[in-house]
Amino acid sequence: MVRKIRIGDIVRGKKVLDVVNLSNGWQVVKTENTKSSRDFRVKIISPQHPGGLTIKHAHFAIDFYGKCCRDRKKALKVLEAIVKVWHGEDVKKLLKQYEPQIRGLTGYSLEYILYALRWILDQEDINFKGRPLRKQREIDMKLNKMGIKTPSGREGSQLAIALFCDIASGVHPVEAFYSAGLKI
Repeated sequence: MVRKIRIGDIVRGKKVLDVVNLSNGWQVVKTENTKSSRDFRVKIISPQHPGGLTIKHAHFAIDFYGKCCRDRKKALKVLEAIVKVWHGEDVKKLLKQYEPQIRGLTGYSLEYILYALRWILDQEDINFKGRPLRKQREIDMKLNKMGIKTPSGREGSQLAIALFCDIASGVHPVEAFYSAGLKI
């Protein structure tokens, strides 16, 4: 039995700032971090990771690739829900709307994906310091190709969304990571 984490608890030396309790008993936890005063980390607390494991958008990109291989049409619904979270829509509302549409997909639950990515994408925006114009144009092109508009102030997390767009377009995750400039 994994102990339930609460706001104010300490996980791996860091104070817990927020917690989402998932229906499967896991917890998505936001802890303080050191890049800036607003920076934080996102961790999963589960039976497999009772001390907390830092999660990143790359974990979800790999899961998304598996979903695309399984059922591309349903996987695109997952991407649609992710984009709506990125645009600030309520996770509970999106779960009601999209869970029936993606039933049968293997891998991470939509609940875990949306709650975790909501914070991970926020973190990317907080830590964003800019990027070269050429890279920005490349990202804009990928999002435009998928019909995705970038919300105001979300330029940092745009790279993560472009990674999902690459995978949805048939790019292998390893190539998508290289294109995004992520170390794997």
